[in-house]
Amino acid sequence: DEEEMTYQSVIDQVSVEYRNEVIRGAESVLKKDLVFDMEYTIKKRNDGLTRWVKSTGKHYKTEAEPYGHFSGTILDITEEKEDNIRKDDFIGMVSHELKTPLTSLKGFIQLLQLRTKTIDDLLTKNILDKADKQITKMTRMINGFLNVSRLESGKIHIEKELFDISVLISEIEDDTILNADGHTVIFNPVETAWVNADKDKIGQVINNFISNAIKYSPMGTVVRISCVSDQQGSVISVSDEGMGIEPSDIPHLFERYYRVEKHNTKSIAGFGIGLYLCAEIMKRHNGKIWVESEIKKGSTFHFSLPAVQPPF
Repeated sequence: DEEEMTYQSVIDQVSVEYRNEVIRGAESVLKKDLVFDMEYTIKKRNDGLTRWVKSTGKHYKTEAEPYGHFSGTILDITEEKEDNIRKDDFIGMVSHELKTPLTSLKGFIQLLQLRTKTIDDLLTKNILDKADKQITKMTRMINGFLNVSRLESGKIHIEKELFDISVLISEIEDDTILNADGHTVIFNPVETAWVNADKDKIGQVINNFISNAIKYSPMGTVVRISCVSDQQGSVISVSDEGMGIEPSDIPHLFERYYRVEKHNTKSIAGFGIGLYLCAEIMKRHNGKIWVESEIKKGSTFHFSLPAVQPPF
């Protein structure tokens, strides 16, 4: 208790692989007035154990303290973090193992679909179409898990290109109308707007929003997709007429593995990774993601991308 804790003694306990990142984060707080919010490991001096911590803090200035002071909290998150790491490892391993047989199964289904074109058996055709749709859903789910694994290991890459967001939305419209599953899906007119982004990843975010809107709203209701652009950028929105989201759940929606556990959502498949991936994709595009919702009236999910000059 009598020993002075210096800044250097704190930094020395941070694991080597995170130390430079923590130092840069601390310097940004002091020089740029940013908020410090990081997760990293430390090796404790008293027992030598490695622990995961979440540190948050801010630089405060007062008249009495011209240089100010740094105030914050350090929370031990070892148990939660190790649970997530084990879950990520397991999901990544299982996803890799499932992908090969699933690809083969889809191929067999498609062969049977070709065979049924020459025979008059409507029941078999319908069953095969439904089986093919379920395999497609499972493939998307597995790809989502693999993306989480790549994201956590730093292997997910963003390949930006200049493209017209209205063209992408038009392509998504063609695919969505065919798979509306009893919903009325309306795409509002979209004007030409150029963005510098990863086209596939942005398409993934829009498709996730639409998929959730269909999944969490009653049959026969309307799902509306819009895109509004100005000099600042483009805001893409997907609205539904579903059950809505409780205010207490909204701050956690974009967290990994978070699911809204209500009696009317227990039968809906999902693992809480879709919106987490969307948020991470937006973070890597310097964009924003948010939601507005009203219980029993519906929800609107938005994301924004900065504007860029057209390439001509």
